[in-house]
Amino acid sequence: MNSPPLFVAADAGHRSHGPARELYITRLQAPQTSGALSLCEIRLPPGGGPPLHRHTREDEIFIIVEGRVSFIVDGRIFEAGPGATLFAPRNVPHTFKNRGTAPARLLVLLTPPGGEELFHRFGAPDPRTGTPPADELIVERILKLAPEFGIELLGPSPL
Repeated sequence: MNSPPLFVAADAGHRSHGPARELYITRLQAPQTSGALSLCEIRLPPGGGPPLHRHTREDEIFIIVEGRVSFIVDGRIFEAGPGATLFAPRNVPHTFKNRGTAPARLLVLLTPPGGEELFHRFGAPDPRTGTPPADELIVERILKLAPEFGIELLGPSPL
């Protein structure tokens, strides 16, 4: 089945919080693309980025929109600025980090989709307060949820 055309406004999408004040905005979800892909924007503050990990179910394509982001993919280091594109295939260890002093923004295309639900769940508001979750709660959720989404956490970021 083909998906109908879809327009997503610049301020639209599901928003969730990551550790280190990251903001994940899911622009396209699996049901909207008939299961073809999902697209997420990550607003990455200085120092932000995930631990070293690998996905067993999806490939990721990163496109830097603004700022500079350092990547390690399969042991290789890449420094990426606006317009750069990086492919991280499934089962390959990778991580990224904003090692600069200015915020960065990147788009992440996941294919096949499915990992965007992880962002929604780890960044959901704290049920006790209704406010964005504290970093400790986000990390606790990530550790619990990662195996369910086929993600293997390999340790802290070496960046």
